[in-house]
Amino acid sequence: MLSSIPRASDSDERFPGPKELLDTPDNINKPIPKPEGVLRIWVDGCFDMLHFGHANALRQAACLGHELYVGIHTDEEVQKFKGPPIMSHEERYAAARACKWVSRVIEDAPYVTEVSDIEKYEIDFVVHGDDLSTDLNGNNSYQAIIDIGKFKIVKRTEGISTTDIVGRMLLVTKTHHQQEQEAPAAGDSPKANAALQADTTYSSYLTSSRKIVQFSNQKAPKPGDKVVYVDGGFDCFHCGHSALLKKARELGDYVIVGVHTDSVLNKKHGANYPIMNVNERVLGVLSCRHVDEVIMGVPYNVTQELITQLKVDIVVHGSIGDVNDSSCEDPYSVPRELGIHKELVSENPLTTTSLIDRVIKHRLAFEERQRKKIPKDQKTLNQNPNKDIQEI
Repeated sequence: MLSSIPRASDSDERFPGPKELLDTPDNINKPIPKPEGVLRIWVDGCFDMLHFGHANALRQAACLGHELYVGIHTDEEVQKFKGPPIMSHEERYAAARACKWVSRVIEDAPYVTEVSDIEKYEIDFVVHGDDLSTDLNGNNSYQAIIDIGKFKIVKRTEGISTTDIVGRMLLVTKTHHQQEQEAPAAGDSPKANAALQADTTYSSYLTSSRKIVQFSNQKAPKPGDKVVYVDGGFDCFHCGHSALLKKARELGDYVIVGVHTDSVLNKKHGANYPIMNVNERVLGVLSCRHVDEVIMGVPYNVTQELITQLKVDIVVHGSIGDVNDSSCEDPYSVPRELGIHKELVSENPLTTTSLIDRVIKHRLAFEERQRKKIPKDQKTLNQNPNKDIQEI
């Protein structure tokens, strides 16, 4: 019975804070002997378009141990159990490794968690959100782990899911934006399959100060630190973004990310951009291990005042982006004149636009996935005996 599953509780010891990434090119999927006294936690999943809801589950799981192992399914495994993934497994592996609460990523993890893997990696507990998954026969995917007494539940983050994000892409809606005016923007009505439109939930996630604190590193730059500033929309935060931020980190000691407002991004890019509102995008950026601080609602043009106030030593941006700005305006004219601007080659070509293109290209397949997933997800939430569990 689901109601008998142990929940993470106040009696659990807490290990908050970012984790050191233990993966190297030479030790991928290889067992590492567990040091004496270390608690090792396991979380597995698809982690498609790894969003702040996923990150919050990883954060809570990381609080329960010293090391967090994350098992990720291949594209073939996801297709078999859930339908087509948007991101490849290689992209999903990279996204998880960029999350600051992850110690290791175990590639090609089975959809139904196996005791043999738990023993192989010396795992103490397996953790999942309260929205438990089932196999093709409708059985609990974690039953074998529950039976050996190594399973714990944490609170899922309400108001966000990959299904919801895909719905926003398909419906071309802007109802999830944080509106700066009471009147709705012109052309704001969804234009898509009526049945899909009726079933899709529109999220307007509001970030609390508590959530910001939970996701923050809570540290200021030290005297003498070289401060690197990167700005952008960071919509649907993905491994292309984290790859750029990793390169930015290599240029200094403290990385500050400026995140633009919804209205600025919509003005510059049009359509229904951004797909995720500024509150959601900030949490996505904060979950990245290469970021020290995030500033919400920064000006599109990098100003002298901003550079002075944040004590910025270098301003960087990537060579690939999503903004479709025909104004010929150079947002980096001031740092260029000051000689502190640097354009980084975006080695990962992934953009939010290319993610949307994938969804649109395979629209029928994703609409079918949505039709199956939305009622299933809603049924799971309605029948969830653990929905009153408290978040860590």
